Amino acid sequence: MDTARLTLETFYRGAEADLFRSNVDPWKAVLKRRVRKGYRHESLDDSIRRERTLSEATLLHEAKAAGARVPSVIGIEVETNTIVMTQIDGVVARDCLDAMSPNDSMELFRSLGAQIGLIHTAGIVHGDLTTSNVIVTASGTPFIVDFGMARRSNNPEDRGVDLHLLQRSISTSHRRDVPPLLKALARGYRETAGEKVFQSSWAKAREIARRGRYFAIR
Repeated sequence: MDTARLTLETFYRGAEADLFRSNVDPWKAVLKRRVRKGYRHESLDDSIRRERTLSEATLLHEAKAAGARVPSVIGIEVETNTIVMTQIDGVVARDCLDAMSPNDSMELFRSLGAQIGLIHTAGIVHGDLTTSNVIVTASGTPFIVDFGMARRSNNPEDRGVDLHLLQRSISTSHRRDVPPLLKALARGYRETAGEKVFQSSWAKAREIARRGRYFAIR
């Protein structure tokens, strides 16, 4: 895909990647371009960024095919290590969760749990599952974004890490009553992951919480 023809609007610069808004008819698009690391040898850096770009785009596509609400991949520009994906209009959960009513927040987490269950049963773990990587649309629908640390895994430990990271994100960054949200999350997760995956994932999340002496996921 030739992104040189697109008009780009920078809206985020990060340590790993820069994000740009643009239009790729008929879609509003987000471009994620991995940045060069000066401390790595140039050929090694090119190889790592290319591999991570292709992996992220592939896992996004597989998560989408599994029915999860994630951005759709429009194209990849290998030369610049860029993924072009559909823009999700909404507000990052980190910025809106505390203002939501208890009922709305519980429905949000039930729906989010269902999305995580779909991703996990597809053999994918997100790797950075926090309220910063969930976008909530105007209708209250959650979309999971930023698969930069995602990988394939069917290991209950890895699924438990995903769930524990989200639990920690809620308990440390938000003024919410955590247990009701986790119960709603668990209900949605069980709906799509099934009882076997639910039990193994939740058991690992509780174990990880105990290791770190954090509020245990329930």
